[in-house]
Amino acid sequence: MDTAGRLQIAKNMMDELKDVKRTLNPTDVLIVVDAMTGQEAAALVTTFNLEIGIIGAILTKLDGDSRGGAALSVKEVSGKPLKLVGRGERMEDLEPFYPDRMVGRILGMGDVLSFVEKA
Repeated sequence: MDTAGRLQIAKNMMDELKDVKRTLNPTDVLIVVDAMTGQEAAALVTTFNLEIGIIGAILTKLDGDSRGGAALSVKEVSGKPLKLVGRGERMEDLEPFYPDRMVGRILGMGDVLSFVEKA
Protein backbone atom coordinates (compact mmCIF):
# COMPACT_ATOMS: atom_id res chain seq x y z
CA MET A 1 0.00 0.00 0.00
CA ASP A 2 1.22 3.47 -0.79
CA THR A 3 0.07 6.63 0.94
CA ALA A 4 0.27 10.16 -0.42
CA GLY A 5 3.61 11.83 0.12
CA ARG A 6 3.97 15.00 2.10
CA LEU A 7 6.84 17.20 3.17
CA GLN A 8 5.04 18.46 6.25
CA ILE A 9 3.96 16.23 9.10
CA ALA A 10 0.37 16.67 10.26
CA LYS A 11 -1.11 14.98 13.33
CA ASN A 12 -4.25 13.91 11.46
CA MET A 13 -2.09 12.25 8.79
CA MET A 14 -0.09 10.37 11.43
CA ASP A 15 -3.30 9.21 13.10
CA GLU A 16 -4.63 8.04 9.73
CA LEU A 17 -1.42 6.13 9.02
CA LYS A 18 -1.55 4.48 12.44
CA ASP A 19 -5.11 3.33 11.65
CA VAL A 20 -4.00 2.01 8.26
CA LYS A 21 -1.09 0.13 9.84
CA ARG A 22 -3.34 -1.34 12.53
CA THR A 23 -5.90 -2.45 9.94
CA LEU A 24 -3.51 -3.89 7.34
CA ASN A 25 -0.88 -5.24 9.76
CA PRO A 26 1.95 -4.98 7.20
CA THR A 27 5.14 -7.01 7.51
CA ASP A 28 7.28 -4.14 6.19
CA VAL A 29 6.90 -0.39 6.48
CA LEU A 30 9.21 1.73 4.34
CA ILE A 31 9.29 5.48 4.04
CA VAL A 32 10.08 7.05 0.68
CA VAL A 33 12.38 10.04 1.00
CA ASP A 34 13.15 12.56 -1.73
CA ALA A 35 16.94 13.05 -1.87
CA MET A 36 16.39 16.69 -2.80
CA THR A 37 15.00 17.45 0.69
CA GLY A 38 18.51 17.21 2.14
CA GLN A 39 18.64 17.57 5.91
CA GLU A 40 14.85 18.00 6.13
CA ALA A 41 14.79 14.25 5.52
CA ALA A 42 16.06 13.77 9.08
CA ALA A 43 12.97 15.36 10.65
CA LEU A 44 10.63 13.46 8.33
CA VAL A 45 12.23 10.08 9.01
CA THR A 46 12.47 10.71 12.75
CA THR A 47 8.76 11.49 12.99
CA PHE A 48 7.68 8.55 10.84
CA ASN A 49 9.90 6.14 12.74
CA LEU A 50 8.65 7.29 16.14
CA GLU A 51 4.98 7.56 15.18
CA ILE A 52 4.54 4.68 12.72
CA GLY A 53 7.64 2.50 13.00
CA ILE A 54 9.64 1.77 9.87
CA ILE A 55 12.03 -1.02 8.88
CA GLY A 56 13.89 1.09 6.35
CA ALA A 57 13.68 3.70 3.62
CA ILE A 58 13.74 4.24 -0.11
CA LEU A 59 15.68 7.27 -1.32
CA THR A 60 14.44 8.74 -4.61
CA LYS A 61 15.64 11.33 -7.12
CA LEU A 62 19.29 10.34 -7.02
CA ASP A 63 19.38 10.96 -10.75
CA GLY A 64 19.33 14.71 -10.10
CA ASP A 65 21.86 17.07 -8.58
CA SER A 66 21.61 15.63 -5.09
CA ARG A 67 24.64 13.73 -3.90
CA GLY A 68 22.77 11.77 -1.26
CA GLY A 69 23.35 13.61 2.00
CA ALA A 70 19.83 12.56 2.95
CA ALA A 71 21.09 8.96 2.95
CA LEU A 72 23.33 9.73 5.90
CA SER A 73 20.48 11.47 7.73
CA VAL A 74 18.07 8.56 7.28
CA LYS A 75 20.44 6.04 8.82
CA GLU A 76 21.67 8.35 11.58
CA VAL A 77 18.28 9.44 12.94
CA SER A 78 16.38 6.16 12.56
CA GLY A 79 19.03 3.49 12.83
CA LYS A 80 17.19 1.85 9.93
CA PRO A 81 18.83 0.98 6.62
CA LEU A 82 18.20 2.33 3.18
CA LYS A 83 16.72 -0.55 1.22
CA LEU A 84 16.41 0.93 -2.28
CA VAL A 85 17.43 4.02 -4.21
CA GLY A 86 15.67 5.52 -7.21
CA ARG A 87 17.53 6.90 -10.20
CA GLY A 88 14.49 7.73 -12.30
CA GLU A 89 10.71 7.92 -12.30
CA ARG A 90 9.78 4.31 -13.09
CA MET A 91 9.66 1.23 -10.87
CA GLU A 92 12.46 -0.24 -13.01
CA ASP A 93 14.66 2.65 -11.86
CA LEU A 94 14.69 1.40 -8.27
CA GLU A 95 17.81 -0.52 -7.34
CA PRO A 96 19.35 -1.99 -4.17
CA PHE A 97 21.26 0.43 -1.98
CA TYR A 98 25.02 -0.07 -1.76
CA PRO A 99 26.66 2.13 0.91
CA ASP A 100 30.11 2.15 -0.72
CA ARG A 101 28.63 3.44 -3.96
CA MET A 102 26.80 6.19 -2.09
CA VAL A 103 30.05 7.27 -0.43
CA GLY A 104 31.65 7.69 -3.85
CA ARG A 105 28.68 9.76 -4.95
CA ILE A 106 28.76 11.99 -1.86
CA LEU A 107 32.49 12.57 -2.29
CA GLY A 108 31.95 13.52 -5.92
CA MET A 109 33.73 10.46 -7.26
CA GLY A 110 30.66 9.08 -9.01
CA ASP A 111 29.28 5.57 -9.02
CA VAL A 112 31.32 3.68 -11.59
CA LEU A 113 30.06 0.23 -10.59
CA SER A 114 26.41 1.10 -11.22
CA PHE A 115 27.39 2.60 -14.56
CA VAL A 116 29.25 -0.59 -15.54
CA GLU A 117 26.32 -2.77 -14.48
CA LYS A 118 23.93 -0.80 -16.66
CA ALA A 119 26.32 -0.98 -19.62
